[in-house]
Amino acid sequence: MSFNQIIGQDLAKTILKNALVQQRLSHAYLFTGEEGLGKDSTAFEFTKAINCQENDNDSCNHCISCRKANNKNHPDIKEIYPDGAFIKIDQIRKLQQEILYKPYESKKKVYIIHQADKMNTQAANSLLKTLEEPPSYAIIILITNNLNKLLPTIISRCQLIRFQLVADDIIKDSLIQDYDVSEEEATLFTTLAGGRYRFALEWVENIDKVEERREILKIANSLKDLTRIESFEFVQKLLDERDKVNLILDMILTWYRDLLMVKLGQNKNLINIDYYNKLSDEAKEWRVEGIEAIIRLIEDSSNIINNLNVNLQLALEVLFLRLNKLRRKNYAASNRSYI
Repeated sequence: MSFNQIIGQDLAKTILKNALVQQRLSHAYLFTGEEGLGKDSTAFEFTKAINCQENDNDSCNHCISCRKANNKNHPDIKEIYPDGAFIKIDQIRKLQQEILYKPYESKKKVYIIHQADKMNTQAANSLLKTLEEPPSYAIIILITNNLNKLLPTIISRCQLIRFQLVADDIIKDSLIQDYDVSEEEATLFTTLAGGRYRFALEWVENIDKVEERREILKIANSLKDLTRIESFEFVQKLLDERDKVNLILDMILTWYRDLLMVKLGQNKNLINIDYYNKLSDEAKEWRVEGIEAIIRLIEDSSNIINNLNVNLQLALEVLFLRLNKLRRKNYAASNRSYI
């Protein structure tokens, strides 16, 4: 793989290539943007290019350095991931000890810190000291989906590289040309990805995910008919698959978002375009303000659930009880007992 194989992100790639050609590399970079935009892949390709023995603005994938990097056994490239829920102080201390030694066989020693926003307070403060006085031969690349969760002092000491959503036509063309996907499927997967290329690939490569989506949307379509008791039963099912709660809520959110689009006559903007007939039938019975209230409810609940200290069962029960009440108030065809 090389920069050219990373879909989209032309501005980010141009900035990094220019830094390589001009040999004006920063001591620290911060890659930020939504999940699925290629930050990790770009960071790895940039790291390879920094130490490539053949090219000056990209990796060649043939030299010893590139081959070692691809095989994940390059002595001068280190990657740090959260240990459990956090990146801990011991991980940063290990980086600080290692960074004191010059590269073994390359021009630069490079550290990639994935999910940098997961650093606990001690780790973040410790890293700050290294960013203030880094060795000339070292480069640190931080990657985050949540820029606002990083210390401002860390952000200010890094060169910020922002990753943007990729245009739909670029994603769709890549799926058709590189993965032999039909135009109909490419259109659907591109829409579902919402500008995030990696998400589009996940739809292409994971048949189970396509079936999972079908089941979740079936549930989303049935929420308008759930009784209070059935709501509690549904929460229990979610708790049995708690690792998928965010995915399920996100998918349900797309359903109500599409209901609103249909209700407002903006059918060209649908995400679940293949469910248009079901959406159209259901939308007829909804009040606009009811759909908007449910969208806000799901978004707020998702934010609460992502809090590490939340009682997941309680949060989900409150969500679906409130959703049930909103349904009874705003869905004209509601004829099921709340009890």
